[in-house]
Amino acid sequence: MGDQPTSDRKRAPEEATAKTAQSRPDETVVITRLAPEERDGSEEATQKLAEPAKSSGDDTVVIRPPKTPSADDTVVIRATGPSKKRPAGDDTVIIRLPQAPKRATTPGAAKKRPAGDDTVVIRLPGGPKPKSPGPNALSTARKRAAGDDTVIIRLPQAPKKKVAGRVVVDKKVAHDETVIIRLPAEAKPEPRTALDFGWAPWVIAVSTLGVVLMALAYAGGRAEAPWAMSAYWAGQIIVFSPVVFRLLSRLAGVAESFVLVMGLALNQYMLKWMYSPDQFRFPDELQHWLATTLITESGDLFRQNNALPPAVHFPGLAEMGAGLALLTGLPVTAAGTIVAGVAHLIFVGLLFATVLRASNSPAMAGVACVTYATAMHYLFFNSMFLYQTAALPFFMLAVWAYRRWRTGGGRKFFALAVVGIAMTTVSHHVTAFALVATLLLLALAELALERPRPWETLILPAVALAVVCCWIGFVAQDVIAYLEAPVERLAASLNQMFGGAASEEAGATKPVPLVQLAVQGMGLLGLLVLFLAVARDMILRKDRDTWRWAALAGGAVFFAGNGARFLGTNGPEIAGRLSTFTYIPMSIIAAIAIVYAVQIIPAKDADGRRWLSVPPPGVAVTTGRRLAGQVYIGTALITLLMIGARTGGWPPVSALLPGPYLAAAYERSVDSFGVDAARWQERTLPREARVGGDITAVALSSTYGRIDPVREVGELFYATSWTSAEDQRARELAVNYLVVDERLGDMLPSNDAYFQDDPMAGRITEPLSETQLGKFDQVNSISRLYDNGTVRIYQMGPS
Repeated sequence: MGDQPTSDRKRAPEEATAKTAQSRPDETVVITRLAPEERDGSEEATQKLAEPAKSSGDDTVVIRPPKTPSADDTVVIRATGPSKKRPAGDDTVIIRLPQAPKRATTPGAAKKRPAGDDTVVIRLPGGPKPKSPGPNALSTARKRAAGDDTVIIRLPQAPKKKVAGRVVVDKKVAHDETVIIRLPAEAKPEPRTALDFGWAPWVIAVSTLGVVLMALAYAGGRAEAPWAMSAYWAGQIIVFSPVVFRLLSRLAGVAESFVLVMGLALNQYMLKWMYSPDQFRFPDELQHWLATTLITESGDLFRQNNALPPAVHFPGLAEMGAGLALLTGLPVTAAGTIVAGVAHLIFVGLLFATVLRASNSPAMAGVACVTYATAMHYLFFNSMFLYQTAALPFFMLAVWAYRRWRTGGGRKFFALAVVGIAMTTVSHHVTAFALVATLLLLALAELALERPRPWETLILPAVALAVVCCWIGFVAQDVIAYLEAPVERLAASLNQMFGGAASEEAGATKPVPLVQLAVQGMGLLGLLVLFLAVARDMILRKDRDTWRWAALAGGAVFFAGNGARFLGTNGPEIAGRLSTFTYIPMSIIAAIAIVYAVQIIPAKDADGRRWLSVPPPGVAVTTGRRLAGQVYIGTALITLLMIGARTGGWPPVSALLPGPYLAAAYERSVDSFGVDAARWQERTLPREARVGGDITAVALSSTYGRIDPVREVGELFYATSWTSAEDQRARELAVNYLVVDERLGDMLPSNDAYFQDDPMAGRITEPLSETQLGKFDQVNSISRLYDNGTVRIYQMGPS
C-alpha cells in the first residue's frame, strides 16, 4: 500500500524540507526531449547519446519520441550503457499525464491525444554513479524527509540572453524541454534522530490523566455515585483523543508514532484491568482461568475442561499463562492478566509494523492503529484472558511475514509466516479460519493485478488451509459441533436482517436506544463515506496496488457483516466478533482517506463531470487552515467511532461501569455470594455432578466449582409449579443440582435473557415471581443443600 495519490500537490508538514541538514545526495533523473536532428533513430545518434554513459559507467536514460509524434505522444525510454540488475526494493515510478484539453485544429498543430491512459513508465537502472554526470545521466541527491515519496516535476524555461540591450530567447536551445524529476528515497535517520520521540511523552502523559479519571469513575460506579458516568466519558475522551490529534497532525516520525500507538494501547488495557483488578469476572475469562489452573496443578497439557470443552485442543493461551505462573510463582489471575496484556500490545505493534511496511508512512500506520482501537470488542473482549487474545499476535505476525516474503524478503520470512500459521491454529479456531481467508484474499488480489501472474503467492494460503484442516480433522474434532450453535445464531440474525420472519431461536429483539443508534449510525456513515471516496479514487486512477485492493475488499466485508450490530439479542456480539478481523482492512482504508486527503466531493473536470473526473496526480498535502480543519474533523470522526464502539460493544451499556449486582450482566453479575456458592460446590459435590442455573450461576459452577454445567434449564425455572413435565425434563437433562439466585426475582435481565438458550429471550417483561423461585421448596423429591441468604443450591432427587 504505497502512498495513495490524491488531489492536492502541496507537501505535508511531515514531508516538508525542514530537515535539509539531515539530507543525503540528490537523486535526479534528467529527461531531455531530443532535438529534431536527433530523432531519426540512426545508430550514429544513438551512439552519440550513449557515449557519455558508456565512458562513465552510468546507465543513461534516453527518451526517443516516435517517428510520428503527431499521431501518438507515447514516450519510449531506452536505457543505454551497461545492463545491471536493479537492487531489490527499487520502485518503478509511474507518471500519469492528464488528458490534453481540446483545441481547434490548425495547420501545424499537434493532433488530439488518443483516448486512453498516457503513462510514462520510468525504470531506473542500477549501476555506479558517474564522477561527472552529463546532461542525460542519472545522478543522486536525497533532500527530503523520511516518508516522502512525492514526485516533483519542474519545467524550466528556455535560457535567455541579451542582444543589443534586449532580452531574447536563445533559439538554438529553445526546442529543449527538460523535465527534472526528483525521486526522493527514504532517508535513513541519523543516530541522534532515529529514536526521536518528539511530543510522545507529553501526549501520553495527558492520556494517562484520562486513565486516572477513569479510575475515579470506576470507584464512583461501585459506590453508585451520580457523577460516575460523566467522569467515565470524559476519561475515555482524554485517554483517546490527544493521541489521535497528534497522529493526524502528521508531525510525528516513526519512533514518535510507534510510542504514541503503544502508549495508547497500554492505557486502554489499564482501563480493562481496572474494571476488575482483583479477579476474572467475564465467563470466558473464567473458563480459561480454569484451563490454566488445571495445567498448573497437573502438568498435563490436554486436561478436560467442562466449562469450555474445545479449549482443551487449543492450549496456546493456557500454556503461556501456566508457564508464567509456574516460573514466577504468581497466581493464575495475575499471570493471566500479564499474558493477555503482553499479547494485546504485541498485536498492536505488529499491526503498526505491517501498515508501515506497506505504506512507508508513519502517519498512516498510526492512524490505522488508532482507528482499529475503535472496534467494538477492542477495549475489552480482544484484550481479555481469552484464547483469541493469544492468537491475534500470531495472526498479525503471519500477515506481516507474508508481506515481507512477497516483497523480496526471502525464505526466512516464509518460514516465519508458517510459524505464525501454526501458532494461530493451535491457539484459536476462529482466528485460524480468519487467517486462511486473509492470506487467500491477499493472494487473489496479487494474482488479479500482477503480470505475469505470481502463482507462488498461493503457497502460504494453501499451507494455512492444510494446517487448519489437519488440526481440526485429527485433533480438535469437537470444535465442529461447538460451532454449530453460533452458526445457527448467525443464520437467525441474517434472516432478521434481510427481512425474514424472526425465528423462535432469535426471539424478539430489544430496540436499540435512539441516542446509541444515532452515535453508531453516524460513525458507520462516516466510515462508509471514506470507503466510497477511496474506492472511487482507486478505480478512476486504475490503481494497481494489490494490498490496497485487498484492504478495499476487506472493508466491503466489514460493512456486509456490520449490519448485525443493530439486531437485538445476538446482533452486537456477532458484529463485534466479525469486526475483530474485518475492521483491520477498514481501518487501513480510513487511514488512506484521512491521511492522504482523498477527495470526498471531487472537482469537475474539463467536460463538466464530477464523479467520473480523474483525480489530479500528486500526493495530497494540506497546510495552514485546511490542515487544521482536516486534523479537527479527523479527530472528531475517530473519537465518535470510539464512543460508538463503547456504547455498542463490550461491556453492554448497562454495565459500562462496575457496580452492584445486575442480573445476567456478565461481569456485573459476579459477586461474593455467587463465588462462595461455587467454592462450596468445589469442596462438596462430586466432579461428575451436573449443575444447572442462570447464566452467571452456570459460569461460576463450571469454573470455580469445577462441575459439569447444564445450561438449558430455563423451562424448569419459568414453571409456576413442579409437575411431572418438569420432572421428566430434569431427567432428560440429567441435572443433579440447581442453583437458584433470589435476585432473579428483583430485576429484569440486562441481556434480554436469564438463561443460556432462554426460551423467553427477548420477551421477558417482569422478573421471576416468588412462586417460580420458591416452588423448589415445595417438592418432596428436591432438597435444599446450601443457602447463603441469597444463593441456594438444591439437589434433584433423594439426598
